[in-house]
Amino acid sequence: MIKISLVDFLKLSKDDISGKVLCFTTDTVWGVGVVVDNNLSSGLNKIYQMKKRDLNKPLAVLTSNLEEIKKHVVYDQDIEDVMNKWPGALTIIFKKKDDFFNELTDFDTIALRIPNNHVSLSILDYLGFIATTSVNLSNSEPLNNKEDIEKYFSEYIDYLIVDETSLSKVSSTIVDVTNKPFKVIRSGDIKINV
Repeated sequence: MIKISLVDFLKLSKDDISGKVLCFTTDTVWGVGVVVDNNLSSGLNKIYQMKKRDLNKPLAVLTSNLEEIKKHVVYDQDIEDVMNKWPGALTIIFKKKDDFFNELTDFDTIALRIPNNHVSLSILDYLGFIATTSVNLSNSEPLNNKEDIEKYFSEYIDYLIVDETSLSKVSSTIVDVTNKPFKVIRSGDIKINV
């Protein structure tokens, strides 16, 4: 594990970061992820091993760019009204419009989020889409301090971005907009009327 400041991390080449497991703060909890690119599978495998996660349970994807999301998902005005709650602690499950996320999941849906946090947004502005999840063993509480993350998961994480920000420590609201009425899968700080 390389511990690195955000400033120094953003100086790395994208080739150095591709396929690597990244750990950083979001607005909710610490996240661990890998860039959605041609080297996605090597980093994904490490994350699934780290979490002992069911391989049939795809990761959510973070980005900073709403227009990029719109290129790859099916949405209408009602869905766009939900999307307008971004950035923030809201994960939306969409129907995929194309095969962009097929290496990440065989499902015809994808979970996306735009966090409201300068560390994660800076990383996402630089790298684009990152497949992410909380830092923990599956079905356990997320770890929310660097010391615990380093103690338990250092062998799986390539880069730990050490800049800390205030965390709500409340996982994001998850809403499925693939059918109407929309369905709230998990309730968090952002409330969605369905």
